[in-house]
Formats: sequence, structure tokens, C-alpha cells
Amino acid sequence: MTTGQEARNQVVMLLTNGISMDAAESMLMQKHGMSLEQARECVTDARQRITIAADFSRDEQIGKAVMRFEDLYTKSIAAKDTRTALQAQRELNRLLGLYSRGDEGGGTEATTEAQEAVKKLELIAGYLLPLRLTHEGYPVEEHARIASEIIRRECGIQSA
Repeated sequence: MTTGQEARNQVVMLLTNGISMDAAESMLMQKHGMSLEQARECVTDARQRITIAADFSRDEQIGKAVMRFEDLYTKSIAAKDTRTALQAQRELNRLLGLYSRGDEGGGTEATTEAQEAVKKLELIAGYLLPLRLTHEGYPVEEHARIASEIIRRECGIQSA
């Protein structure tokens, strides 16, 4: 019989390969002898781990992109290629969100949409985070996912 950690690791792999939550729960009950509640808890924990890993990976990828732009900028300056250096700096500024409304020229509609999306996300976070459904360090998306799972369970709706 496998340990809880091994079962959770197996569920993480299954979920990342596209298996449904219901199928993962069934597998845990059949192969690992878990109750439905234990299986749901294991799947929820596995999904939280996936969310955290995805969030960490995003930060890592942004860090890599910043370093690449800085390297390109340095090489362009050394080669006296100011056009490429300016483009690299512009892209770095955009990546880091250094432009305020209208600074990019022509991108004000996209900037406004992004700012509206941020406001909506902050509003959603204001509703969900006080519920303390999971650890406060988890992304808002995970809080929303857990809230939706609770609502589905209470209303008797099957998970997707």
C-alpha cells in the first residue's frame, strides 16, 4: 500500500495529464482504499500543489525574460546598436509594467482593459480571501476554485 504522499504525487501527475477530479477520486478509493472524503481532500491538496507550482513557474519565467532583455540590451549597447537596445528596453518596461496609462502610445485601450481586469481581480479577492478557504499565500484563483467546489458540493452539482 502506498503512503498518502505517494498517492498525492500520483494524483498530481494524473491531474496534469488531464484526468478529471472524479476519476482521480475514484482511483484513490479503489487503489488506495481511501474514503470519498479522504480522496477529495487528497485531490484538493494535489490541485493546490499544481496551482502553487504554476505560479512559481510564472515568476521564474518572468525572471528569465528580464535577464534575457537585460542581456540583449547590454550586448546591443556594446555593439552600438541603439535601435535593438531601445526595443529591448521597451519590451522590458512593458514586461515589468513600468508604463502608466498612455505612456506607450497607441496601447491605451489594452492598458485600460488590463487595469479594469486588475480592479475586478482585486474585488474578487476582497470577497474570497476573508473566507479563509485555504492558506492566504495561495493565488486568488485557488481560493475561487475551492469556493466553487464547495458551492458545487452543497448544490449537488458534479465537478467538470
